[in-house]
Amino acid sequence: MLGIAHIKQSMRNNPIGVFDSGVGGLNVLEKCAEILPSEKFIYLADEANMPYGTKPPNEIRQHALDCACTLFEMNCKAIVVACNTATVNAVNAIREMYPSRIVIGLEPAVKPCFRELGRLGYAVALVTAATFGSDKFNRLICECDGRIKPVARPELAKLIEDNVNDIKAIAPHIYEILAEYKDAEAVILGCSHYTYITDIISDFYSGNIKIYDGASGAAQQLKYCLKVSELDALCDAKGSMRFYSTYFFEKNNAENNTKVL
Repeated sequence: MLGIAHIKQSMRNNPIGVFDSGVGGLNVLEKCAEILPSEKFIYLADEANMPYGTKPPNEIRQHALDCACTLFEMNCKAIVVACNTATVNAVNAIREMYPSRIVIGLEPAVKPCFRELGRLGYAVALVTAATFGSDKFNRLICECDGRIKPVARPELAKLIEDNVNDIKAIAPHIYEILAEYKDAEAVILGCSHYTYITDIISDFYSGNIKIYDGASGAAQQLKYCLKVSELDALCDAKGSMRFYSTYFFEKNNAENNTKVL
């Protein structure tokens, strides 16, 4: 019978799964790969069901559970839920289903932003409708003395996904959203897709704005959990990335349905 130490040793070479509803989570993947260069990663874009942010919680939860199940069936030793909406609606359900596995969520960087605000400043938190309506997010906002102003834009994630190769084309739309908040001290990106509009936001504020997202925090948490669980890849291992989309993905023929994003 194999001992726990032997099982852990054999799992160290297994990949890490990262999923999102589309291309938004690629920024999270990039942050993870930067600090974990020896790890193998599998990225799953649930494009067949995007966007998550306009769907009811139970539907988001089921799609996220399906993605987690797919990645664990692909022998992932850990997964990163690289989607704020899926995290607030489904990360606890995934952890309950896989209690012995490492499951990292993507949290809006509300707390670090609040800590760093000036005495009279406020921040805008751009979020999806599903995140805006979640109890978890609202409890977080309530702890910030009214100085974090959540703004839900149901259309934005899909708009970014559709224009990712010409992101400047949606600048007028972003400027319209931010026009009411010209005096904001910071902007929190509460959806992984919103990292694609970082430059547009910065331009709107002429560079005089702090922009927060949760990608770096998620990557650091992943690194820590792998280390303490003794599941981190050996330093001399060669890192890699594979990309899949549920739009093309078939469970019984995954290798022949790979879509490079």
